[in-house]
Amino acid sequence: MRAVALMIGVLAWPAGRIAGAQGTPATFAMAVDQWLDAFARRHPSIAAGNGIHAYDDRMEDFSAGAMAREVTALKRERKLIAAFPANALTPDERVDQRILVGIIDGWLLDVETIASWKKNPMVYGDALFAGVHNLMTMESAPLEVRARTLIAKLRGLDALLAALKANVSHPPKLYAERGQRMFTGAREAIGSDVALAFAKLPASKLRDSLAMATAAAAATLDAFLQWYQASLLPTADGSFAIGQRNLEARYRAEELIDLPAPTLLAIGLRELKKAQAQFTEAAARIDPKRPAIDVWHDIEKDHPPQGGVVAAAKAAVDQLTAFVIAKGLAEIPTAERPIVAAAPPFDLGLASSHASPPLEKTPVTSYYYVTDARADWPRDRQDAWLRKFNRSTLTIISAHEVMPGHWLHAMHMRETPGKVRRIWIGLNPFPQPSSGQDGWAHYAEQLVVDQGLGDNDPRLKLGQLSEALTRICRLISSAKLHLGQFTVDQAAAFFEKEAHLPAPAARNEAERGTYDPTNGGYFLGKMAALKLRADVQAREGASFDLKRFHERVMHNGIAPWWAHRQLLLPGDNRPVIE
Repeated sequence: MRAVALMIGVLAWPAGRIAGAQGTPATFAMAVDQWLDAFARRHPSIAAGNGIHAYDDRMEDFSAGAMAREVTALKRERKLIAAFPANALTPDERVDQRILVGIIDGWLLDVETIASWKKNPMVYGDALFAGVHNLMTMESAPLEVRARTLIAKLRGLDALLAALKANVSHPPKLYAERGQRMFTGAREAIGSDVALAFAKLPASKLRDSLAMATAAAAATLDAFLQWYQASLLPTADGSFAIGQRNLEARYRAEELIDLPAPTLLAIGLRELKKAQAQFTEAAARIDPKRPAIDVWHDIEKDHPPQGGVVAAAKAAVDQLTAFVIAKGLAEIPTAERPIVAAAPPFDLGLASSHASPPLEKTPVTSYYYVTDARADWPRDRQDAWLRKFNRSTLTIISAHEVMPGHWLHAMHMRETPGKVRRIWIGLNPFPQPSSGQDGWAHYAEQLVVDQGLGDNDPRLKLGQLSEALTRICRLISSAKLHLGQFTVDQAAAFFEKEAHLPAPAARNEAERGTYDPTNGGYFLGKMAALKLRADVQAREGASFDLKRFHERVMHNGIAPWWAHRQLLLPGDNRPVIE
């Protein structure tokens, strides 16, 4: 993405200040605060995940009028942010300005051009589930306060569903089916899981009011799901592909990566071959006489027993923490540690880090949740679930989610200058810069293995490469899906063949690519991190310090890697990836 700062004459205003019309924020920091507040009003569920809770009691307004007003607001906000001249800003603010203009460009692309709100029911399901889930799980306020907030939020459910009915027409079939599952999950969460989350709420009028509100919301969702089945699903015949121009525009806006889609594909295919060769080499260190995939399948069988996943995850985190300290890879800037725990009954996914958002006024408890196989599942289903928690992959996942990945990054981000690089900007299928966030965590996976974790155990290397192959295939698959070069079936087959994923996981990855066009950010972010590290080391020579490099990157927050290059290599014009 090209520079967006508007140079206004040669006047050198005091840092961060601008001369403007009455009502124009006087400083860049004030402009950011104003933008964050406006964004939070429009998207309270996303704001809550960032630690901004002023509008937790509101449901998103996706009416056509609200979306038109958002487009107008975004264009006005873009103009205001871009108007600060470069010589009025600090180096950090100049980087933040470009990031924020890119964020706004990404939202404008999604709201005005791609118009996901007209074709993707998951937009609405995300807003509902994320908002409710945050109030259930994030201890940002006392239980009583969150209960009252949830009651107020659910009053907006009718309007949210009415907006979907009015706006969404001929969605892609896959979007409609996944949206149905999302709303079914939200109905289950509201109908039963809220009671579990608020079980410690004392018997009172408030508890009765919460029960009444959730029962009413559950009944509303039951009726809505009947309409959905009868009216929306039969019309689901639209296309998900956004095309080359929009795909490139999203990468340019969200990740500040301005490369043609064919170039991105070429990079992905090149690195896929390299990673596959490394996978074969690592397997040969274990058993040179057997195919690499057979060696890997044996490793997958080495997993904790049912009921033992939490203890195994805690052991992995402890091992990684001791390793990061012993190798001097990064400072752990706080005495607190995340609690490794079984995911609540209403949580989703295999494993996830719930670090305290850096904008929380008072840090909340951080959790690393893992989801064990259920005791009442048949043995074969338990085994299929637990294979993903084989001891090698569980260690790599824990490096990604906790140490030195997401959790450690979030702790350093408490000191990141300003606010732009301390926020997660969106939820799929909205624009969500991931190269700086998930790119760092993906880099962390390779870092610990490259540094010799587990005495250079090749099983850990295979676990790391297995995750890497999936991330590379995400870039290739999502691009080809949106360029019209892959069907979903072809994408699923691609993941099975090239990343060695079992069929259900391969199908899930393929489907994700349809609504997350830029999920190549994980892989591209890791590539950009490795390139930046090499370039900084080349410039600094003998004075280069790996620990200092890591801490500088984490301190600089969630940022596209162009921004990290500007902060660590001022004036650098080399490509972020190549």
